[in-house]
Amino acid sequence: MSLHNPINEKQYDINMLFVMFLFGVVSCFYIYHAQQMGQYDATFHTSQMMYYVLGFGVAFAVLHFDFEYYMNIHWFLYGVGLFSLVLLDVIGPNETFAPMQNGAVSWFAVPKIGTVQPSEIMRIFLVITLSAIIYRHNSRHREDRSMQTDLWLLLKIGVLIAPVVFLIYRQPDMGSIMLIGAIVTALLIVSGMSYRILTVLIGGPITAGLAFVFAFYQFPEWVGRNLLSNLPGYQVARINGWLNPFEHVDAGYQVLQAMTAIGSGQLYGNSGTSVYIPEAHTDFIFAVISSMHGFLGGAFVITLYFVLLYQILMTGLRCHNAFGKYLCAGLIGMFAFQIFQNIGMGLGLLPVTGFTLPLLSYGGSSIVATMFALGIVMSVRYHSKTYFFEQQKE
Repeated sequence: MSLHNPINEKQYDINMLFVMFLFGVVSCFYIYHAQQMGQYDATFHTSQMMYYVLGFGVAFAVLHFDFEYYMNIHWFLYGVGLFSLVLLDVIGPNETFAPMQNGAVSWFAVPKIGTVQPSEIMRIFLVITLSAIIYRHNSRHREDRSMQTDLWLLLKIGVLIAPVVFLIYRQPDMGSIMLIGAIVTALLIVSGMSYRILTVLIGGPITAGLAFVFAFYQFPEWVGRNLLSNLPGYQVARINGWLNPFEHVDAGYQVLQAMTAIGSGQLYGNSGTSVYIPEAHTDFIFAVISSMHGFLGGAFVITLYFVLLYQILMTGLRCHNAFGKYLCAGLIGMFAFQIFQNIGMGLGLLPVTGFTLPLLSYGGSSIVATMFALGIVMSVRYHSKTYFFEQQKE
């Protein structure tokens, strides 16, 4: 007789913890050098150390919380995140509580703490809620999966993300909207949805984006007159700064400086950051790394990210609970897109969106939110059950 017995092997993910520790060391080191460029009069690296201590505490607490319980509280988490976005929209812009920074109202100002960005934590709550919705939908339609049930799931997801996207658009923060799109895409891919639907949902935006880039270079006057004229001025400036930074020097200043800094590092890097880099400790920390330690430094950081994403991927693959798999898939989509976008904008390949580089850029809410997400991944590993077949004689 074969018995299917679950075993609880609660083990800390030492590899994940070690990679997180390495990111903390690398982050504080390069932030310390970034603040030596003359544009700052602060000790960001000291604050970053404190954020990492807090972040590790959050991650350690979260990993002991069984990830399956999130299915019972996901509506509460979604409500808290949505309420924070509504509150930000209602009281902002306000110099005391919700100041405008770089043309956007995306942060709460907390006395003696700093700024807190609600969309950072809302993205993680959205991963949890969407994972729970997909899990329960698939469990309910396990035997009668069809095109109609897939469209019904798509409608559920659309209803959930619509108010979040609307509130974030009002800030405005197009980068976070793109990141939500990456999360939804990753979850839809692993949800078992029909490939015909996925082809339209994923292939459509990619085709439209490539067509826009082609039209921008081939028919610039037509694009400017019929497409860009309907967009806000700051979005037009970012598009021009991305696709044609050498002619739009003001709009493309950040990109040009970042590209120059990365190129100046060559293979081994310089003894210091020889090129002025705007927002060096946040959005363009990768340019600082590549300037100081060249291609090798940049390759080392990218390798660390591959290791991190590999750890999350293997946690999801080894989990026998579909909900845990969905959590890992959504977080992989979020991190992978954020990493690709941040490094890509520094290289001039993608538009500047204000994304931080996870675990490296300076920022308390970013570090704590990222560590919270990694705590969820470690919870999937810590609380997952393994199975074996035990042979017994009848």
